[in-house]
Amino acid sequence: MKHLRSAAALAAALALAVTAAGCGASSSSSQATSSAALGPAANYDYQNFTYSQGLTAEGRWEEVRALDYVTLPEDFAAIPLKKADIEPTEEDIQSLWDNLLESNRIQQPVTGRAAEEGDIANIDYSGTVDGVVFTGGTAEGYDLTLGSGTFIPGFEDQIVGHNIGDSFDVTVTFPEDYGDSTDEAGNTITLSGKEAVFRVTLNSLAVSVLPEATDAWVEENFGASNDLHTVAELDQYFHDNLYTSNLTNAVVDYLTENSQVSSIPDVVRNYQVCSQLSYYNSYASMFGYETLDEFLSGFMGYDNADALLADTEQDVLNSCNQLLIFQAVAESLDLAPTDAELEAYASYTESMGEGYVHLLALQDRVLSALRDGAAIS
Repeated sequence: MKHLRSAAALAAALALAVTAAGCGASSSSSQATSSAALGPAANYDYQNFTYSQGLTAEGRWEEVRALDYVTLPEDFAAIPLKKADIEPTEEDIQSLWDNLLESNRIQQPVTGRAAEEGDIANIDYSGTVDGVVFTGGTAEGYDLTLGSGTFIPGFEDQIVGHNIGDSFDVTVTFPEDYGDSTDEAGNTITLSGKEAVFRVTLNSLAVSVLPEATDAWVEENFGASNDLHTVAELDQYFHDNLYTSNLTNAVVDYLTENSQVSSIPDVVRNYQVCSQLSYYNSYASMFGYETLDEFLSGFMGYDNADALLADTEQDVLNSCNQLLIFQAVAESLDLAPTDAELEAYASYTESMGEGYVHLLALQDRVLSALRDGAAIS
């Protein structure tokens, strides 16, 4: 059963993605030697980066008074916005309904007819090449959507037209350059370009259908987990979350467009660059690359880490500016996270550190204050 994600969980996931990666990276190759504003990657100790480095226990930048670097707009505490620009449209809400129902598709059994393209065929199968059973060629109770192209070309087509309970042979040819397998004794079995015969039994058929959005369906899926019990309540939930999201985006856009940042302290710039390089370096290790440069070149199309920084320079600087602006608002309004806001990120304390948890919670406190103070007409 799928459950709606809470607003806190969604915010946490988004905050982690933005802060951990620093910014999104282009997949196109860059020939630049280094970023003019950020310098070469060698200047940053990203291998030893931690998510609370440079942060106080209260989630503010060490020895940085943001208001020394940021000039906020005079109306930042009461940002003027038009309700028409924030109110969700019917199309926006319907899109959420469509996505929710699509993600909760159900299988409806089919009887009384032969298999058709689009059906979900539950099958047992056992394959042989030159009469020898090979590893990976046998399964029981496998759900295969006919026409999906999941299996070797021709396999699914030969199930169409058969009835539940039928046992039959499916003959296909493995594509060239297909990987080898093994037999029961561990001997290599060449599959590339070889004809294979699969003995198939069709156990059952079903079709995937969208559930009907009824009060009973909402109660069953979201009553206990989200305290939503009717279609009307879920519809209002979608509206409220979209409204909050639109309002958040609007106040952030206004604030960033109308604030002036004179310069970026080293601690903030180092944090954002190291977080991005550390993020990709962890994937380099995960995929077995010896260096970050090898990973970026072989997996992401960058010549090296310097090229990555050059390509993402403006995104990194924008992230730095936003972090400074948020702290400047917190300083101006004397804001601190609530216990509830801290609790939303408490699970990150052990792995990310207290400073990081307070940073995320402080960002939530700033956004909440800006939303509450917005002058909406």
